[in-house]
Amino acid sequence: MKHKIIIDTDPGIDDAMAIAYAIAHPDLELLALTTIFGNVRTHEATRNALALLEHWGSDADVAEGEAAPLSIPANEPSYMVHGRNGFGEVDIPPSTRTKHALDAVDYIIEATKRFPGEITICAVGPLTNLARLLERDPQVVARLKAVIVMGGAVHHNGNVTPVAEANFWNDPHAADAVLAASWPLVLAPLDCTMPVVFTPDFMQALAKENPGLGTPLAAMAEFYARFYRSHLGIGGCVPHDVMAVSWLTVPGAFRLQKGALAVVTDGPAIGQTLFQPGGTQSRARCFDGRPDHMVMVGTDARMFMADYMMVMTRHAQ
Repeated sequence: MKHKIIIDTDPGIDDAMAIAYAIAHPDLELLALTTIFGNVRTHEATRNALALLEHWGSDADVAEGEAAPLSIPANEPSYMVHGRNGFGEVDIPPSTRTKHALDAVDYIIEATKRFPGEITICAVGPLTNLARLLERDPQVVARLKAVIVMGGAVHHNGNVTPVAEANFWNDPHAADAVLAASWPLVLAPLDCTMPVVFTPDFMQALAKENPGLGTPLAAMAEFYARFYRSHLGIGGCVPHDVMAVSWLTVPGAFRLQKGALAVVTDGPAIGQTLFQPGGTQSRARCFDGRPDHMVMVGTDARMFMADYMMVMTRHAQ
């Protein structure tokens, strides 16, 4: 049976890579994209989500989410990383479709009532929508099959501050609330994303094997790779958000560690992920009453990249 998924997203170049994979994979059924701020503003994320789905022939819904964090002022979007349009200045034609009548939170509530125990949320942006979901319908934790979150940095340095990853930094209160909840959650932090680099050669091969999906992704990746080269000296780009989807389809590519999680919500370390390994104790009260979640702390880059290329190649055949 196919995995029914909703991707909570702020497209975003690596978001586009994850969405393309979800469309291409025969074992995934993409029900919807729910949108959030982060790489772009929320209304821009909705525009981008609609454009990608129409361009790639998907009839998945698009439901618009929250426009601002729970408690802090919104940070500026990551235009420097993803381009002013979110797609590295690559032109994706605007969609003729419109967003769903329900907002993102109500869409998820309704969908999980239609398919109880069947839906996985792959959250690849700030977690404001999921925090609002917990507020509006606490019982949703029992109706979701799983929640997979791309965010945080557990044993790895941050990417917007020395300790904070961008998604958690953009709404640390929401991230902390989501990690405190007792739903079946898997975290995909920078620990598992940074070992993987999509090189220019890899992206060109992707475009050759699957022109429909791969050509725009390869064009976007050129902009993305310029950021990685200039800021980190990396010869390519990191496909962070794909991990939250590929956990469902190639779990053997990831090394796991179990433990309780929390997020710093103020001060110079705002957005930092705190981790207490399962079976250990400390005097840190922030973990009191929190469930242990699975954390992806490492990736077999060869297996991951081979799977991505294989899925995209077979989709084009």
